[in-house]
Amino acid sequence: MASDYGVTAVRDHCDRLFYKLLPQDPSFRHQLELYNYAEAVKDPLLKEVCLEYLAWNCQAFIRSPSWLEFSGEQLNALLLRSDIVIWNEVTLFRAVESWIINNKKTELTHELMDKIRFQMISAEDLSKIQLQSSLYEEHDSFFLKRFLKAFEFHSVSVAQLSVERHGSELSLEPRIYTSPAWSAALHVDTGAQAHSSAATFYNGYQYVHQLSFTQPSSPTISFQTNRYTSSFYASDNVFWTAFYHLSAQSCKSSNVPCPFTVYPIATLTSSGPNKESHVRYHNKVLLLCTNNYVSYVHDVKENSAILPSFKGQGLFFFGCESGLFSTLRFVVRPVYK
Repeated sequence: MASDYGVTAVRDHCDRLFYKLLPQDPSFRHQLELYNYAEAVKDPLLKEVCLEYLAWNCQAFIRSPSWLEFSGEQLNALLLRSDIVIWNEVTLFRAVESWIINNKKTELTHELMDKIRFQMISAEDLSKIQLQSSLYEEHDSFFLKRFLKAFEFHSVSVAQLSVERHGSELSLEPRIYTSPAWSAALHVDTGAQAHSSAATFYNGYQYVHQLSFTQPSSPTISFQTNRYTSSFYASDNVFWTAFYHLSAQSCKSSNVPCPFTVYPIATLTSSGPNKESHVRYHNKVLLLCTNNYVSYVHDVKENSAILPSFKGQGLFFFGCESGLFSTLRFVVRPVYK
């Protein structure tokens, strides 16, 4: 209603309230009710907020009873998104398969499964689907065409792919995969304070008691991923180092370059040159609550991402129960260009 009458202040207040309320129901029933309400009153802003929350917390959503209450049209809208946070693409395939079978909606198999990015599923998992999926058996001609394309993707270099496939295909873009193959979690203390130390010395005239403060070094984690999502690069690894710099002092204490003017900031850098000119990285950093729910998804641009100060809930951040974020998950997303 606030949108209809152009009352911006009321609209902003409602948005802030929704960002605070949405995370409070782990069953996802209230989120789905609010989504249905947004569709009924034709509120695109509220609909997007709900869909964003479901996408960012899809790993928990697919395990809830509310997953099967999703309508086919709603599920179709969700599957179009690249910001789905999920363990891997095969996990999403299994969830959609479960939705189709449990809701007896096999007539939607082609429409929904066409949104699955089979190129992002490993060749090994594709083979398992062929052997284990009842839907594959019932719709083998539909799946076979997509599986052959996926197997081809895993068998050639990106340079060959550039000749044979158009780079704008959505199927070649990874979602936000949180398995150890593509991500690493860094636990942070958002309320970290500087450590103090005391010393007494004689300055030639009198004894002086001096109190000094030192900021602890920034938490860091190192990990490795494949260079690209294709199995062709299974033995070609990229090494990554991530930092969470709470302040300029903690950054300097870590003995790394600190050209930043705004803190806190997260950084994610790779070692060595990019040996594949057809690959670029659209990496993300996830802000996680203590219950592992996603509060925010941030782009990593030029190896860094400026983070909120962790004080209160902002307009675009889903609130944590404790009021603070506890973990940063860095996600590597190699994209074909």
